Amino acid sequence: MVSRMTRRGLIGLGAAAACVLAQPALASVRLPLLRPGDRAAAATGATPSAAARELRLLNTHTGEKLKRVYWAEGRYEPEALKEIAHLMRDHRSDERHEIDPSLLDALHEMRLKLDSGEEFHIISGYRSPATNAQMRENNAGVARKSYHMRGMAVDIRLPGRDLPRLRKVAVNIGFGGVGDYPRSDFLHVDVGPVRQWGSTRA
Repeated sequence: MVSRMTRRGLIGLGAAAACVLAQPALASVRLPLLRPGDRAAAATGATPSAAARELRLLNTHTGEKLKRVYWAEGRYEPEALKEIAHLMRDHRSDERHEIDPSLLDALHEMRLKLDSGEEFHIISGYRSPATNAQMRENNAGVARKSYHMRGMAVDIRLPGRDLPRLRKVAVNIGFGGVGDYPRSDFLHVDVGPVRQWGSTRA
């Protein structure tokens, strides 16, 4: 009787120990964080790895156009990023800078939410320090440490979608800075700290 109780006790202790040992493993499991484009994919029922991200861009100063899948099968496409950086270069100095992929994801998610097949019109992408300083001389509204100089900001229009609608979608997504410029009819979007400015209200 004692030996049987001992065996049962040992079995019970072994099961309890197994549960305790399993706890840290369960606690260490973390669901993967979704990038902006993945949230859009999840909303449509597609898996993040299966949902390619495409952008259609038009540089309003050079007339250059680009329609490119820049992310597919779980990775950013290096050649596509180079082509996008070229199109979004500083048209005044012809200088090119790497564009933050999070900014591209912001545009991609905006396009999905706006349900538009039109090209984003790029008013200003990358801006060299010299160009930014020159623009500040004529416009006090140009930030001294503009995110344009870091490839983290873009000024856009989207045919068929007015400025208030663009702003509302950008604000709701919550990537970073959103500011509208009704006189010049464009929206500034960046992936810096979340903040808002301008006269059009979402």
